[in-house]
Order: sequence, then C-alpha cells, then structure tokens
Amino acid sequence: MKREEEHESGIHHGSLHQDGLTGESRPADGTSQDSHASHQDRNLHDAHAPEQEDHDMQGNHAPEQEDHDMQGNHAPKQEDHDMQGNHAAKQDHGMHDSHAGHHGHGQLSGEQNAAKVQVEWKSNPEPIESNRETEIFLDIKDASGKAFEAFTTVHEKEMHLLAIKKDLSVFQHLHPDYLGKGRFQIKTTFPQAGRYKLYADFLPEGANQQLATHELVVTGQEANVDIEADQVLRKTVDDLEFELTLPVAKVDEPVKLVFELSDQAGDPVTDLEPYLGSAGHVVIVSEDMNEFLHVHPADEKTKGPKVEYMTSFPKEGFFKIWGQFKHKSKLYTVSFVIAVE
Repeated sequence: MKREEEHESGIHHGSLHQDGLTGESRPADGTSQDSHASHQDRNLHDAHAPEQEDHDMQGNHAPEQEDHDMQGNHAPKQEDHDMQGNHAAKQDHGMHDSHAGHHGHGQLSGEQNAAKVQVEWKSNPEPIESNRETEIFLDIKDASGKAFEAFTTVHEKEMHLLAIKKDLSVFQHLHPDYLGKGRFQIKTTFPQAGRYKLYADFLPEGANQQLATHELVVTGQEANVDIEADQVLRKTVDDLEFELTLPVAKVDEPVKLVFELSDQAGDPVTDLEPYLGSAGHVVIVSEDMNEFLHVHPADEKTKGPKVEYMTSFPKEGFFKIWGQFKHKSKLYTVSFVIAVE
C-alpha cells in the first residue's frame, strides 16, 4: 500500500490501543503479551528515544527535545485513575511489545504477576489546560503501599510514557525523570484540548514489565479529527520522505512493515543513527485505543534506506502506525493509518 506523497503536519489520524506492546497486541486491560514475530521485547520502552519526540507523532519532526517536554498539554482526567493521586494499577493487556530480532522486552503484562504494582498519578496544576505546561507525577508502589526503589533501564530509559489524544491526532513519547523512592516526574504541554490516554511502560526490580494507563482531560476549545485510512502511504516530514509498504493486513496474520527513507533529492538515506538503541521504533494503536503494539526492527543496526518490522493485528478496523527515526541528530516521526481486514 503506497500513497501519494503527503506532507505531514503533525496531526495523526488513526488510533491504537495500548494493550499490546509487542508485535502482537493485547487488550488494554491487564495482561500484555509480547507477541512479536521474531524476538519479543519484554520492555515496551523501546519505542522511545531521549530526543525529541514531542512532535506530533504524525510525521512532524521535532529537533531533539528532552524526553519530558512532549508538548501536548494534558487533561486532569485520568483513565485508570486520577492523575491526581488516584492510583491506577491496571495495565492494558492489549499491549504487545513486538520486536523483530531483538531480545529484551518479552511480554508486557498488564497484570502484575510478580510483585503487585500500584501506580498513583498526580498532575499540577488542576485542571489541565491546553498549551500550558503541566507537571505529572507517577508514584510506583507495591501492594502494601511501599515504594519501589529500583527500576531496570530499558532502551536507555527507566520509564517510557506515551500520551495519545483520543482521536489519535496528538502523540507524545516522553521519558519521565526518576526522582527516587518510586516517584517519576515529567513536565509537558498538551497542544490540544480533549481527552488523552497515557501509557506508562516500566520495569520495577522484583516485578514484571508493567504497562499502566491513565486518562485525563485537557481543558480548552476542543476539536476532534476523523480517523480514516491513508490512501497513499508516502509522506514528507521536513527534509525526508517516508514510504510504508505492507501487504493487505488481516487479523492475526504475520505482516511485514517496510519503511523506506529518502532525502529531498530522492536519494536513499543510508546513514540512519540509533534512536534509543535501535534503528527505529514503531508504535501501533487501534482506533478504539484498546490495542497497543510496540514493534522493533528486524535488524536493529540497519542504517537504511529500508527498515523492516514484523507484527500482526489482533482485530479488524483502523490502526494508526507511528514510526520514529533519527537522522543527522534529528528525530523524525511519521504516521500512517491503515485498515485491517
């Protein structure tokens, strides 16, 4: 499926449910399995790089930004718990971390099998306003209320936080700072008003990989975008062109996604740089946001022009695919919406 060249402005169409952070997706409730064609990453953190991710995961590219400033104000309302301190121990089971040829993240279990994990979300100020900096805190505790003290670094970060607007038009990949005693903190700005779903991916020592979700509402003038499949899978982001090739996607069937990059002159890009330890990261979410897949390249060390991924889709409907690549110290994010039969 290829489409005419489109210039991505930063807003994505399409949606993904963060339940399966692997090539396979999991329902967003409790257990995340890592089904990925090839190796499965246990840590869904892969998809994120320290650099700028705050663009609109729609293809807009953000010069390198700090992991925390994913621009995109958020909303006070939390999905699983109130970002205000309510605790969300629920993890999306639809989250899969699929990484072709990469070890490390195995399965993300929305359920916490080892030590029980609780997540308390707080935001400041309240209510959250669009285009205004908001500070978010996550306190990670065990079943008795005792804070976890140590976390395993996955893909160069101790936590990966994805903030996606319900209409899939805003995508932020953030990396909260660990302050100690189980507390993580991040400052960000939500560019649009509306409801957001946040997915926190982390691995406490003594527990399984965790995927905690939270919903919040950002106040302001809200405008939603319809989710429709792209007719041409080719887009331009800043000075690079991205083309996505894949067969007709069918439920539960292995699918190879191939991203091909070229420059303004039409020459192939052969000098990609590692982003969070990989040639590129792909996040896929279903339109209802109940399926979330995090996919890694079959060849993590490739420098282009093609970067291949293997995955599968758990159900029919629209899915939005965000790809992140680093070139000449810049982080590029491109997105496509496809229909799964």
